[in-house]
Amino acid sequence: MFLSGYKEYCQEFYDHNIIYFRPTNRFIGEFQLRTELTEKVMTGIGSIGYSVRVTEQGKGLRTEILRQGLDIAREHHLEKALLTINDQNTKSAHICEKLGGVLMDKIAAYKNDEGEHVMRRYWIYL
Repeated sequence: MFLSGYKEYCQEFYDHNIIYFRPTNRFIGEFQLRTELTEKVMTGIGSIGYSVRVTEQGKGLRTEILRQGLDIAREHHLEKALLTINDQNTKSAHICEKLGGVLMDKIAAYKNDEGEHVMRRYWIYL
């Protein structure tokens, strides 16, 4: 519902030739915050998730999304956040470490889309 409504909103500006404001319909990335350390969070998804579309990578956007996301976590009065990163995702691990992430451990994991893999778990103290 939100997506189709937003697309219609953007299209109206173009259809009416409003040139002083052009909304973007370009999705760049996302940030997810989970505020409770449930078993699912601790053993799988982590308390923070973030991503940037492939065509926008290499521009510092992943670092900025995570940096701003950590600010949001602080606003929710969290003392620490857990990031779980596929061991093969070295760029995300580097960004996490750059922003203060401390490697807690590596664990075996399984996801339908990733199969069996190793996951790094990082704490970032806020």
